[in-house]
Amino acid sequence: MLKAYQSLETHLEQIPFITIIGKYDHTLGPRSLYSSIWLEEEDFIRDLLKDALSTKNKFVILNYTNFYSQVCKIDVEDEMARGKKQHYAIILLRHVEYPLISTIHLKRIEMIFHKIGIREILANNQKAFEEFFEEINNIYTNKYDLLPLESKNLQIRSGINTIQGFCELILKEKKTKGNISVKSTISYIKMMLDSCKDIIEALKKPNSAT
Repeated sequence: MLKAYQSLETHLEQIPFITIIGKYDHTLGPRSLYSSIWLEEEDFIRDLLKDALSTKNKFVILNYTNFYSQVCKIDVEDEMARGKKQHYAIILLRHVEYPLISTIHLKRIEMIFHKIGIREILANNQKAFEEFFEEINNIYTNKYDLLPLESKNLQIRSGINTIQGFCELILKEKKTKGNISVKSTISYIKMMLDSCKDIIEALKKPNSAT
């Protein structure tokens, strides 16, 4: 683990997070599909994915000595796969001195990942993954939108953007496919309701939190 940190240390101290897209392949097991930096420690990433994807929780925090990871697990429908879905994970590696990213931001990142589209995700489209990274990088790294994490205004704005994004996804899928599965619709609605709860919680905070 120390060796892994040494290879990541410079990046972790300079940027809010390192982004990794992982997948638990039913045949090949856990593997990294994309990383925002070059990763030398493949065993570390494979073990990280295995630990994250083996839990039932959607959002997972894995702590290490000098850094930690926050993981958002995402299921993507795939008629050819076991259980009719593939398991993906968005992993954000953070320096231990940085505060946790709130769930509302992870949901927003998940929404941006869904925008890639099922076909491109299942095809492991590297250009699409790179565009996904560039979008969240522009939001959170270049604009420093993560700071301060506890800002009421920031949480409300992020929640509204997430709800809007999922609505746009539903309309896009309906327009593209002619229909949208009940399962997908229910999944999107649950995510939007979760974002509504986050907004309500933000509104309950004292005015000094703005």
